[in-house]
Amino acid sequence: MPLSELLDQRVVLADLRCGDARRLPGTLDPDTALARTLDVAASLVAGGPADPEVTWAVSLLRNPRARAEDVAAEVGLSLRQLRRRCHAAVGYGPKTLQRVLRFRRFISRIDADRGAGDLAAVAAQAGYADQAHLTRECGQLAGLTPAALARQRVSG
Repeated sequence: MPLSELLDQRVVLADLRCGDARRLPGTLDPDTALARTLDVAASLVAGGPADPEVTWAVSLLRNPRARAEDVAAEVGLSLRQLRRRCHAAVGYGPKTLQRVLRFRRFISRIDADRGAGDLAAVAAQAGYADQAHLTRECGQLAGLTPAALARQRVSG
């Protein structure tokens, strides 16, 4: 099933993979539940063959300056083909994927700094044009300001 069909939906695991759902009863202790959840997530990701062009495109899209058109050309696809294959493989198109990857870089940096870093510098390191760009995207993707997200991650 293309992941784009599951975008913005809450899907019960038993509807997708009954056997995996049975491995995660509500009675598990937190450590066992976490370990089994990670195992199930890994099996879902590894469930089918990876699309080599999308895998290559993802590695190129990690560069914040990469343009989707250029990435498509480099991997030998039209922009429309790349968009369609990204939707099937990851659930959304290359530009959204690039936003998510940039946001993950920001999260990794604030986690590494334990929230103590200068947000403007962290924004630049993660690939944002400026701190205002980070603030807009953080609000859209996490529902929090960057400072609030950093505080939450340190205290959580």
